Amino acid sequence: MTSAQVTSHLKKFSPEQKKTLSQLREHIGAKLPTAVQVIKYGIPTFLIEGVPVIGFDGFKSHNSIFPYSGSFHSRLKKELEKYEQTKSSIHFEIGKAIPKPLVNKILDEKIRQINDTYPKKSGEFLEFYPNGVLKAKGKYKASKLHGNWQWFRKTGVIMRSGSFKNGQQTGTWVTYDAKGKVYKKTKFSD
Repeated sequence: MTSAQVTSHLKKFSPEQKKTLSQLREHIGAKLPTAVQVIKYGIPTFLIEGVPVIGFDGFKSHNSIFPYSGSFHSRLKKELEKYEQTKSSIHFEIGKAIPKPLVNKILDEKIRQINDTYPKKSGEFLEFYPNGVLKAKGKYKASKLHGNWQWFRKTGVIMRSGSFKNGQQTGTWVTYDAKGKVYKKTKFSD
């Protein structure tokens, strides 16, 4: 599923509702510049590194945001109290723009929530900057950094890469300049 499919999905709405949803899409896209837009569970969704951040869609009597988290509402209880909610969605009145400051808070909180889910039981670790750009990627083994790791700048350009064995740096580590070109190599004993 691609961004073109999201565009096609939005064509089914009235001009007014399509405009509101398109403005929301543009705003989220600007806030999450590296996100991929797909149709997931039948709705337009923004993914970072394959992780769903936020979905949105229009319905007969409202527009909705889907933060892909059942516990999300309690994290922004005060901000969301005046909006109708279900376990998985937040509803907004048709004919009114969805407030950008609220969308920003939802996105910020969702990125924090995603970061809080790592490391996974499998050892997989991802960390994201507030704009959804990948900050770090690697694995843990027995609570220690293990295997290949990468760190990225806020722009998404790689900053450093190397390997760990049971929490100790091993092999050749590479530091990159601001454009992602190799700047320095450091060798660690295995």
